[in-house]
Amino acid sequence: MTDQTETPPATLEAATRRGALPDGRLVLLGTLHGPAHARALLRVKGTVHTVEVGTALGSATVAAIGEGVVILARAGRSERLSLPAS
Repeated sequence: MTDQTETPPATLEAATRRGALPDGRLVLLGTLHGPAHARALLRVKGTVHTVEVGTALGSATVAAIGEGVVILARAGRSERLSLPAS
């Protein structure tokens, strides 16, 4: 069984409406957790990608995925992505 993060309604609506979310950066759309591994949906410059720990995104790597959060590692630093506020 897979557990899904409850995506705020405003995020769901914004994810499909052109110009609602910034195009120039990564946007977390949701996370999925299963017995084997976790995945996340990220919008990168207008394209939606499914990622897991270890996925490379330009100069960053997905370091961890939690409920409603993704941690990226970039040049020895970490960056936290959270679901957009509703």
